[in-house]
Amino acid sequence: MKRYFAVLILMITMLPLNRNIFAQPGELYELSSIDFIGNNEFSDSDLRNVIQSEGSPFWLWKFLDSFTPFGSPPVYFDSLTITVDLISLKSFYAVNGFFETSFSYSYDVDTSSKSVVLTYTLSEGNEFTYGKINVHGLNKLAHLHSQIIPYTNLSNTERYNQEKLQRHMSIVLTILKNNGYMLATFDSTLIIMDTLMNKTDLEIYFALGDKYFFDEVRVEKTGEGKDLVSDELIKYVASIEVGQMYNEEEIAKSRLRLARTGLFNSINLKGVVEDTVSNKVPLNINGNIGRMNDLSPEVFIDNEFNTSNIGIGLSYIRKNFFGDARKLTLSAKFKVNDIQNFNLFSTNEGDSIIQTQVDVRLLLEQPFFFNRGISASLEAYYKTYNIFETRFENEGGQLKLAIDMPAHTFINLLNPYLTVDILGYDIFSEINDLLLVTNPKSTAAIIGSAVGSTTANDFFFPYEGYNLNQILELALTRTVVKFSGQYIQDSVGLKELTTDDIGFYYKLQTIFSNYIGVSRDNNTVIAIKFKIGYIQTFVGGDELIPPNQTFFAGGANSVRGWRARELVPKDRVSFIGATNPVEDNIRGGTFILEGSFEYRRKFNPDFGYALFLDYGNTWNGYSQIQFKQIALAIGFGLRYYSPFAPFRIDFGWKLWDPQNQILLFERTFWKAFEFHFGIGEAF
Repeated sequence: MKRYFAVLILMITMLPLNRNIFAQPGELYELSSIDFIGNNEFSDSDLRNVIQSEGSPFWLWKFLDSFTPFGSPPVYFDSLTITVDLISLKSFYAVNGFFETSFSYSYDVDTSSKSVVLTYTLSEGNEFTYGKINVHGLNKLAHLHSQIIPYTNLSNTERYNQEKLQRHMSIVLTILKNNGYMLATFDSTLIIMDTLMNKTDLEIYFALGDKYFFDEVRVEKTGEGKDLVSDELIKYVASIEVGQMYNEEEIAKSRLRLARTGLFNSINLKGVVEDTVSNKVPLNINGNIGRMNDLSPEVFIDNEFNTSNIGIGLSYIRKNFFGDARKLTLSAKFKVNDIQNFNLFSTNEGDSIIQTQVDVRLLLEQPFFFNRGISASLEAYYKTYNIFETRFENEGGQLKLAIDMPAHTFINLLNPYLTVDILGYDIFSEINDLLLVTNPKSTAAIIGSAVGSTTANDFFFPYEGYNLNQILELALTRTVVKFSGQYIQDSVGLKELTTDDIGFYYKLQTIFSNYIGVSRDNNTVIAIKFKIGYIQTFVGGDELIPPNQTFFAGGANSVRGWRARELVPKDRVSFIGATNPVEDNIRGGTFILEGSFEYRRKFNPDFGYALFLDYGNTWNGYSQIQFKQIALAIGFGLRYYSPFAPFRIDFGWKLWDPQNQILLFERTFWKAFEFHFGIGEAF
């Protein structure tokens, strides 16, 4: 037997429903729990996210709600919502391939505690798989057959899923719109259910329309800077030519190129459908152009050096600098690093030192370089900062390119760069009560590239997809070390002694993070991170690798049971210019292994929490790795999701301390504790 259903849209939608639960007249009974019986294919949590009824929250949230804005109020039973729940459950099972599911319900009332337990009983029935699939309206697209066919051919052993079908049809529509068919639409789907074979045959209809080409590029400008930017420059950056086939992906890239210039407060590109003639369409570029000069003070928080830092700054921006949409930025910042570990009244001298930093930068950005698919930035910087008791001076410059990659390819991030970095610092020590001052200065010329693939669906709170980044570098270094002080004068009779060495090394890093949504409301996520890095010298030893190019672990975005830069190799580099006391973790390792498992949950749109397990450490070479030297940390954190960035507080404990070879339970609880404040998720 076959039954026919006309489906005009792919997703079954419900009319908007009021989420408030109205109690019945008389006494209020709290809905203590909602249970399901007979649901073999879907979990209780999946089904609870489908229905309108909600169980009352945990007692702690109700307690907090009684005197703070952070809890949740109790939820009361309303039998009127049961009918809506049954419709929602029926729809949910139907769009997931179970068309013959039956439902019943019951509820138990406890008059003593004034609570209700609501139970839904299901008989899921047989699952329906895909049968024959016929696609109509695309007959004349033989040249696109290879692109479209993977999304219109579905395995006949796979269970029917309306969400997946909608996603595939959206991809087909995108392919059409990227190949000139500006007005292509997905019309409808006719689902033919064969209840004898448990199959769903599909008749899918597209309306193709004409194939369009651009016959004109129009520019409409508003804003106070509209007379300072020419139409010709805007058209050049957009890079859409007359006669070019309509392509929505190219339009999106053009919009991004224009936005990168910083000239526009808002920018929009679209084909003017109402002005089409035959198969020709104009492209309209509509932009609001702001001021060409901006002077901006700022108060900021960041996570540089994997510590929580706060500071003030001032920046000047000149847009369209000498034409060609260049942007010049001059900035100066002062900040205090590692703020959560600063204690002015500590008896530990190292903790009482204010970790300050001064940072001055000049940045020149060019939205097109060589061609309009490549943007470039040239930056020069000078900064001075201290880590514990050591003061650093760091200066240099970087030329960085951003190459536009097709969105549908596996590699969609490619950023080559060339860096010159100079790092100098002083080490004060005593030998036989005589002062020795060691002043290493490392100059590194680095050529490298960041290569990546990303499918993560949200920047602030991803619940699907992954990020994969590979960083490859080749570096030539020159290390000059000056020795001075009374020890040098007495030992060799010179006021100063200098060494000069050349090194050559490569550096590899791979960082992978994956996000898995585990609830239908996408507010519960399992996040996983894995990072591995290695530095190998060709010429010279490890001592010729600049300390700021080595690997460190521990901190707000690393192993959160430790402070930043605390996890460094036990075996120190022997070269005297780079050796440092254990408490001044100047130099890290040449090999890093670290990762995290994190459970993230939003309990309302603005607030959430996380539970995490971190692991990792650094070593001088992969041959030094031992399993028992991998540090483990556990903890939890609170999240505030502001409109511009998430803020987080993390509390981490040393579960396994490789330095002392002890577990969390073998030491004083609070001595194993670290507190971190961060901007954005840890990964």
